[in-house]
Amino acid sequence: MLSRKYYKKLAEIFKHGYEESYKNNGLETGKIENSSRGCEIVEMQWKLIEFLKADNPRFDEDTFIKAMEVDFKELNKWLDTE
Repeated sequence: MLSRKYYKKLAEIFKHGYEESYKNNGLETGKIENSSRGCEIVEMQWKLIEFLKADNPRFDEDTFIKAMEVDFKELNKWLDTE
């Protein structure tokens, strides 16, 4: 069973992946939203969540998903400066 430390790190890694996919989309299209790469990351995220739930019945899916939330206001500010 993984520890909370690992759950946090995994969420951090996925959040970074989401942010980078939105940044790349912003550079390509001028808009942060609707990253096709983000959709691919979502598929991996759900597979990971299934694994984590099977590994630990007390795993809190909602907390894990919240830890991956992207701050779109910050990303749009970043895009405006690029």
